[in-house]
Amino acid sequence: MTTQAKAPVSNDEGKPLSGPEMLERATDGFNLFQNGQFQESLAIFQKLAAMDPAEAYFQTALGACHLALEDLDQAEAYFNRAIELDPSDLTPFVNRGEVHLRQGKVLEAARDFNHAVSLDPEGKDPLSARARMLAAAALESAEEAHGVSEPESGGR
Repeated sequence: MTTQAKAPVSNDEGKPLSGPEMLERATDGFNLFQNGQFQESLAIFQKLAAMDPAEAYFQTALGACHLALEDLDQAEAYFNRAIELDPSDLTPFVNRGEVHLRQGKVLEAARDFNHAVSLDPEGKDPLSARARMLAAAALESAEEAHGVSEPESGGR
């Protein structure tokens, strides 16, 4: 997250928030998310994203909250925005791939997972290992779908 280098923004009372204060709120939002409190986490990240709409991390966090809440279209929109803001971060690619999987878009999912893997060729980020596993599963699923023959319609 790069908020430390940005100009202060305002909180609800109009008082500027420093980078460390925004980081503290983001940490609170992350912890709520980890504890399964997705609506509460979403509320925090909505405020942070309103304060700093150019911060890719906030967009990714919003997407993750919506993914957890099964609001797949909204999740995808936030992951797309995060990718626009920071195309070097593999997290929104992996998460968007999960959205695509849940939507049945296996090839799009595989593309996102493979792109995430390409962003971490040495495998240093634990998320890239997840992307590798999901990419292999998505491709296997796609191959099975194309390998299964359609039943013949015998009603002519």
